Amino acid sequence: MKTAYLFVKVFGLLLVLTPTISYGQQDALITQYMFNQLAFNPSYAGINNNTNVSLNSRFQWSQFEGSPTSTFFSGSTSILNGKVGLGTSLIFDQLGSTKNTQAQISYSYKIQSADKTFSFGLQTGILNVRVDDEALNLKVADDPFFQGTVESATKVNFGAGISLMSDSYFFGISVPRLINSKFESGNVNMVYQRHFYFSGAYIIQASPTVKLKPMVLIKGVKGAPLSIDINLSALLLNKLWVGAFIRNLNSFGGMVQFEFMEAYKIGYSYELLGKSLTGNRLPTNEIMLSADLAIFSHQSVFQRFF
Repeated sequence: MKTAYLFVKVFGLLLVLTPTISYGQQDALITQYMFNQLAFNPSYAGINNNTNVSLNSRFQWSQFEGSPTSTFFSGSTSILNGKVGLGTSLIFDQLGSTKNTQAQISYSYKIQSADKTFSFGLQTGILNVRVDDEALNLKVADDPFFQGTVESATKVNFGAGISLMSDSYFFGISVPRLINSKFESGNVNMVYQRHFYFSGAYIIQASPTVKLKPMVLIKGVKGAPLSIDINLSALLLNKLWVGAFIRNLNSFGGMVQFEFMEAYKIGYSYELLGKSLTGNRLPTNEIMLSADLAIFSHQSVFQRFF
């Protein structure tokens, strides 16, 4: 009860310290976030008391020229007998001629009881926005605004998050970039606004061989509709995850993830846009690779659900 009360108090403090000022969804999107939330929550670093390395590659709207592509790489571990977590993440996001690159380092401190873990995390890093006019296929070749220039701008930012986890549930709240970053350099003119995340999941033992995991990810930023991702997956025979999801009542898809040796996961998801201006549903493909390792004496590898 004390841990849950502390979780509520810190959640309230985060809301007070971070007023919602924003203009649009700008963070890169990932579908297979359920086993790695380090991309948007620093308190996830080392929370499972092992060393994890993960890679996600997403190819969004693959039939559309210049469509978004995103790559997420992360690594985290626990130190000091599991009380402290350290992590790093790299995010490469490209849309047409614009490339966003983020590099973050994360720190977390964990308060553990017999059956649950509360984690508070901080992170810092850089965000680089790069616009390459040479990548554009111009209808008017001599347009004076696009003459092969490359503009780049970099900002430093900070983030915070909290998590509460047990064997059967997980809740997380985070603001991965607390500072609104304004980029002004040549053709680069944008404000990168803070985003707010809430994630929650629960494990249900449906039968001796089937576990169900409903999960939700909510992302908010002022000036854009609330983004709600609802996922339901089933673990079959402790080896195979099969799931379906819907996002904002507009896009939907399915995923499959295979676990082996309790430490490794490989996953694939396929997503369709419910409505689009092109007349087709613009498919999105994403692949995921993950490995859990026990490189320190206090660490262990086990089947985890979050």
